[in-house]
Amino acid sequence: MLRLAAERIDLPNRPEYASRKGSPLARLYVWATSAFSSSEEAAGPKDPWRRPTNFMFNGLTVEPVRNSKLVKLSFVDRDKHLCADAANAVAEAYEQFNTDTRFTTSSQAREFLTKQVARLQAEIASEERKLQEYGTKKEILALSNGTQDISEKALGDMNTRLVEAKGRLAIMQARFESTARSNAESLPEVLVSPLIMELKKQYAEVERNHSQMAERFKPDWPPLQQLQEELDRTKERLQIETEAIARQVRSVAKADYAKTADEVSFLTRQVDSQKGEVQRVGRDAIEYASLKAGIETKRKILTDLLTRQSDNETTRALKDAPASNMRIVDRAEAPRAPFKPDIVLNLMLSVVFGLGLGAGAALLLNYLDNTVKSELDIQRHAAVPALGFIPLYQPLRVVGEDDPAKTSQYAADIACHADSHSSFAEAFKSLRTSFLMASPERAPRHVVITSCEALEGKSTVATNLAIALTQLGRRVVIVDADLRRPRVHKVLGVENAAGLSSFLSGNAGASEIVQDSGIPNLLVVTSGPLPPNPSELLASKALDTFLEKMAELGPIDHIFFDSPPLLQMADAVLLANRMDATILVTREGRTTNQALASGAKRLRQSHARILGAVLNAVVERFGNYYYYRYNRDEPGAKPSVIGRARGRGRHRKQA
Repeated sequence: MLRLAAERIDLPNRPEYASRKGSPLARLYVWATSAFSSSEEAAGPKDPWRRPTNFMFNGLTVEPVRNSKLVKLSFVDRDKHLCADAANAVAEAYEQFNTDTRFTTSSQAREFLTKQVARLQAEIASEERKLQEYGTKKEILALSNGTQDISEKALGDMNTRLVEAKGRLAIMQARFESTARSNAESLPEVLVSPLIMELKKQYAEVERNHSQMAERFKPDWPPLQQLQEELDRTKERLQIETEAIARQVRSVAKADYAKTADEVSFLTRQVDSQKGEVQRVGRDAIEYASLKAGIETKRKILTDLLTRQSDNETTRALKDAPASNMRIVDRAEAPRAPFKPDIVLNLMLSVVFGLGLGAGAALLLNYLDNTVKSELDIQRHAAVPALGFIPLYQPLRVVGEDDPAKTSQYAADIACHADSHSSFAEAFKSLRTSFLMASPERAPRHVVITSCEALEGKSTVATNLAIALTQLGRRVVIVDADLRRPRVHKVLGVENAAGLSSFLSGNAGASEIVQDSGIPNLLVVTSGPLPPNPSELLASKALDTFLEKMAELGPIDHIFFDSPPLLQMADAVLLANRMDATILVTREGRTTNQALASGAKRLRQSHARILGAVLNAVVERFGNYYYYRYNRDEPGAKPSVIGRARGRGRHRKQA
């Protein structure tokens, strides 16, 4: 239809269309299609109307008018006269196409129905022949004559006879077994036999005479001997006749049992054969009925097709008086002005979408960051109090010094001693206050300081917190319990020849491993030589002995254990279970929420007392944190804001 519309306006020869080169993307697509197409496709004939038809398709818009039977056709192009002509051409082409299609469809339907009727008639005739041949081959009578019922009745009769025969067989078997087990004299046939009764009577008479003569004469008297011989002959004959009758009775019982067993076997075979016959008749009847149903279905389809064919012939008879069911209500006119692009609307949409995309990207990046960023994250995921936060350490350098290597890599670990008035040291003093006030009675004496993973600053927190406590006059011992990657001896610059591993393994005493750190009131116990079994040493009873020996060295207020990370080794869990309290160190932007929750869960499962968590390496952001540093030269001066504050506020400086 679109090609017909393009032909009506002679689109390929119109100047406003023929002079166009197309958009760069369209030309690139045409070039790529021609370059990557096969040689056969390139050599084949090309349709000259393909491009004009695509042009008509891309510019056309069809929109039904709601609550009416109208359809609105729109055509978009940069030439206003071509727009109007193309829209009108499409409407006229559709009207012509609709009229031609109606009668073309009618003719095609007539040919289709004729072929389908002939095909179905041939199929029905073939199916009827197959049905007749199948009934003859399977010897199937008409289903209404009760063939299947006769087979089932015969099977029932045979089954009844089989049951009766089995009953008789049981009786015969009992009779046969009874005669075989019973004595000859006890058989009913022997007991009621006239011959046996007569012989028994004779035997009784001879025996009576023998008994009377035996009372009067001696055994060697000839008449008595003759009478004895007659008695023996009578008894022998009685036994012979009894056995003869018993054999006859047993023979008859056995014969009857065998005959009945043969009858049962025969009837069983007949019943099985009749069952197979009934099943065969059922299968054949089902197949016969299926074939017959298929023929009936095709007959019904044939009847419907004949009805449609008759209706189609009636429609062809009315072809001379066609009536179109559509007309063009309002023809298209050339527009007075272009309707797009709307520069103001596009600019406003660009601004709105740009702002929305930026806000969405920011929210997405914030959502993907699953690391700990505040004390609220600690309380939410670990359910432990936040003891404080430590800012990211930024050492001061001499003006003009550009080499960072000149600054010690362990400067942050002893910053509270090197510069006790810095904002970094002030944060540890605040942490010291939280530590001392965390317990209602007294501050814990044996404390494990650990982290979830490595490089989160647990050693830095341990040493600086210990130094901050010594500044209050408290005597503190820091123990390097990381027997895998020790670090405290490097931070404090002491020897590590003997340490905790030496004591736990029995190679050194408590006084031999305690060293002076060079910082007032701070003692240090290094890790010692790296053992092959750190977990076994920390789980041994020697650790309790170590704590007792440390108490004997003098008044010690606190003992800090710098332990390995929680989620990598079991050392920290073993220590936390046996100490007074545990401090969990997290690092902003590094410790994940999942790792924090897993570490706190492991500590709770070990029944360790979690004193709280410390947020380390907090990066300064506007309006989040601030620290106060007091002027040492003017005791009454106001504090100067040099760090960060929780909540919303602005940085301000005061002299």
